[in-house]
Amino acid sequence: MNKKNVSILLVDDNEKFLDSMAQRAQIKGYNVLKATNGEQALEIASTHTVHVAVVDQEMPGMEGLVVITKLKAILPDIKTLLLTGHGDEKLKRATEALNSTYFDKEDISGFWDFLANLSLGKINILLVDDNPRFLKTLADRITLKGHEPLTALNGKQALEIMGSNRIHLAIVDQQMPDMEGLVLITQLKKIDPAIKTMLLTGHGDEKLKEATEALNSSYFEKEDMGSFWGIFRKILNSLETTMAAAGMAEGGDLEDALKIRGSKKD
Repeated sequence: MNKKNVSILLVDDNEKFLDSMAQRAQIKGYNVLKATNGEQALEIASTHTVHVAVVDQEMPGMEGLVVITKLKAILPDIKTLLLTGHGDEKLKRATEALNSTYFDKEDISGFWDFLANLSLGKINILLVDDNPRFLKTLADRITLKGHEPLTALNGKQALEIMGSNRIHLAIVDQQMPDMEGLVLITQLKKIDPAIKTMLLTGHGDEKLKEATEALNSSYFEKEDMGSFWGIFRKILNSLETTMAAAGMAEGGDLEDALKIRGSKKD
């Protein structure tokens, strides 16, 4: 998405700080909306398209985390960032639980770097497993993380979905009656070499793991789903960085795009 089409809502009761943030965001090419309290922010969100909300935590009447919760109820796809000058680890964890990002006002330079890397494009995730119960459980958890996955019960359905959608990440079960997971991953990569893939198996061995890694795919035992979610998050972060760079390059911001891609390699 071009920055000129991105609307940012800035919410802070310190009008001097608010105006300073707004001026810098406008210089960077964003559409800026301002609110000095939570009630104003909610009114704006009810009548405008808002892609990103940057909210101060310490405000009279309504704390930032409460504002973010209510903004997400109005605009479920909104990206939110909490700014605070009085932060702690507990507040940080609460912010992350809302699928929001946390920044200390003393490290505001980090905020601008993050904003430059922020992807507003939709990441399409395909889940493939012949066990309907496991498939639903996986889909529900990914939905809670803010994504709307596509699901398939077999390889044939997966390929049909791939034919009509741009899929960024496919999570595939190995043991399926019509097509093994590795075969499906091979075919998915023929359609789109850039697709990220993850193989799940309840019957793995070292040979299968090596074959999976040879396809540049991630490998997970279903009994070890704890480590799966950590790698899942890293892959999503990588996809968001790539999409942000591509969007900036498309919008003419080639220098920023190269900076993002360079930081990804570091």
